[in-house]
Amino acid sequence: MAEKLEIIKGIEDQIERALWAFEVHDEIEKALEAYQDAESKLIALGLTTEDPAYAEQQRVLAYCLMRQSNLLRQMDKPEEAFALSERELTAARLSGDEITLARSLMSNGANSIVARELEKGMNLLEEARALFEGGDSYDHQQGLGWYWILQADLVNGGIVNRPSSEVIESADRALEILKSIENWPGVARAYAARAKAHESTGNQDAAAKDRKEQKDYESKVESRERT
Repeated sequence: MAEKLEIIKGIEDQIERALWAFEVHDEIEKALEAYQDAESKLIALGLTTEDPAYAEQQRVLAYCLMRQSNLLRQMDKPEEAFALSERELTAARLSGDEITLARSLMSNGANSIVARELEKGMNLLEEARALFEGGDSYDHQQGLGWYWILQADLVNGGIVNRPSSEVIESADRALEILKSIENWPGVARAYAARAKAHESTGNQDAAAKDRKEQKDYESKVESRERT
């Protein structure tokens, strides 16, 4: 079992390297290729439910599929993204890991909403929120912060019809949570969402301040990557 777990850990490290080397720099094709290679390696292990390492394999597989699904959504391939998201949710449930399941519920919810299955998607997001709110760990807090970012992005993107004031409120909640755990990529995204809401209401001064904060925190991310 130890050997299999070591292999799975190596594959998870490959996913993380691709995230920071490619995805965060918008090199989508390279990131997708690395994630697809990681998926192939996980499946090639041929583990069954009786194997002690199976749950860990499913946890990493769910994460790998989530990363791919996010990229496919950015590439305007919603049907492919949705299919992977369904597989991701199945793997997350099989992993037995609460954080993995919460993240997968949020990913699947976002894909359902993009596919215009609004009620289903919003229900999945609320399931994810409940799981994230159930703990105080870094991962719980990070997930909850990104839940609020997603709520803001759905309105900014015209997918969910709510007033701009709710975007600002969601971004404020995200900032409060993510600053406390120094999740600078999330903080930058929250400022970007809030800036867009200010721009839509014509509040250019507030938008400019938030755009500056966004850039400052993006610089923090880049500085962290170089250290």
